[in-house]
Amino acid sequence: MITKKQRAVVGACEHCGSGENLESAHIHGRDRIQIIDLLLGTIDRGDVVEVDLKQFEEAFKLEHKPFEKAILVLCTACHRKYDSPVVRPKALAQAETGMDKEGQPSFPGQVESDILPITLDPIDPSVFKDHLLKRKAAEITTFYKDGRTVTRPWSADRFAETSNVFGNLRSRPEFRQGEWQAHGIIKVHVRVSSEVSR
Repeated sequence: MITKKQRAVVGACEHCGSGENLESAHIHGRDRIQIIDLLLGTIDRGDVVEVDLKQFEEAFKLEHKPFEKAILVLCTACHRKYDSPVVRPKALAQAETGMDKEGQPSFPGQVESDILPITLDPIDPSVFKDHLLKRKAAEITTFYKDGRTVTRPWSADRFAETSNVFGNLRSRPEFRQGEWQAHGIIKVHVRVSSEVSR
């Protein structure tokens, strides 16, 4: 219910652009249990904790804002794929050592998704492509796990009618499979520039 309005605003799957059967998916690393753990702090089993449920509910809602930080709008098919991650060799190695590359604890079976969520503005990929072909410029905003966002210009002078929007974006070195996870990227938003390139 918290994200129902957000689904209506986004209006399309943030991965494939479909407008059918939209669902709210928690971004990996920001699921309900992790948000609860964040709010309650580290609690040992057996500890008794008193919680003011009204205050907790408000804090829980606030941890979902801005929604882009915690929620992805996905169609049913993309939601299932996003929540069914592929075990990669790096994850298996971390499980054996018990540590990740930053020296933080990892857990057996810990895996990462193989989908990098990419959203477009305009939302419809065909409309986006049409605008990009006319303007030849856009801006790419990258969202990171640590809360950072970085916006860079995209000069699309070589983007052609036969080019694939998502294929073009996913071919960038930092957005390739394995690389975006390693860089802590959780989402990418691409907006067509409002000014026509000269």
